Amino acid sequence: MTMLLSRYAEALFWFARYVERSASLARILNVQAGFWQDDANQENWSAILSLYADKDRFEEKYDTINARNVANFYVTDRDNPGSILSCLWAARENARLLRPLISVSMWSYINMSFNEFSKLSNWDLHSTRLARTCEMIARRCDAIMGVTESTYYRDAGWRFYQLGLWIERADQTSRLLDVKVAQIASTHWLDDGEDAVADAEFWKLLLHSFEAYHAFQRAESGLLDPKKVANFLMFNESFPRSLTHCIGEVQNMLKDLYLGYKLYHVEYSYEEVEKLLYELESAANDPHLHLRFHGFNDKVQHRLMEITQSLGTSFFGHVDVPPEDVSSQTQSQA
Repeated sequence: MTMLLSRYAEALFWFARYVERSASLARILNVQAGFWQDDANQENWSAILSLYADKDRFEEKYDTINARNVANFYVTDRDNPGSILSCLWAARENARLLRPLISVSMWSYINMSFNEFSKLSNWDLHSTRLARTCEMIARRCDAIMGVTESTYYRDAGWRFYQLGLWIERADQTSRLLDVKVAQIASTHWLDDGEDAVADAEFWKLLLHSFEAYHAFQRAESGLLDPKKVANFLMFNESFPRSLTHCIGEVQNMLKDLYLGYKLYHVEYSYEEVEKLLYELESAANDPHLHLRFHGFNDKVQHRLMEITQSLGTSFFGHVDVPPEDVSSQTQSQA
């Protein structure tokens, strides 16, 4: 069995996270641009800043919260480590380190994508074109992940790539649910359905941001009310972006590393995953979850941070310290 170097494992882990994060952010901006087309509507565009806890960083550089400034901040602003361009740069640097392990196509796609998106203009981010630009970015990220899926050798490194992918996907789902459902829809949880009818287009767009609309229609019936949407995105095991599915895949990858590759240091991470799955199972059976949705999401985020921190300590040579917000961490192996 070929040994996997720690730096390669970490590069694969973060490569997956950065590409998935770029795709998720592009989809969120796409939905926001489609639903809130008023460039000057500060309240609605500030929701994205709340989603990633970026308001302070944003205000250091921009005077006004509007569509154009938020789009610049999250798409092309290299001073923002969480922007799409910054994430794709970090993904490319991780891919550069991985050149001995990855296919020519995999390297070409990430390199070409970063270079192409570096040339985006202010016109590409204008409110009339933002949705189209974000759609293009999301599809390119999907293509990068598709090439990786079809060409990367299925060894221990593949499991670390998958860990990064599923942890990031769970993180993005949790964050978007918290802001879009727990905060925006808090007044609708206990309604009899009339508000859900009025907001049907909003819930449709929310599902589209997860690429979940048609899957939801297959699994559910009736109105697109907040409870059904949230429960589907949290607990439906058959949908690959739901929290339950993502965490189940993390568990499978850790089990593979333990049993198949004798990497016994995954034990603590595995325990954290088991705790999170138990909490998700309990939440799925809680009829009053809507009353404490934000607190539950905080717990999910904390578990994901613990899992990421434990992987870093066990395999990537990180110091064992209290975990920081994994969505704001940046990794670059130049």
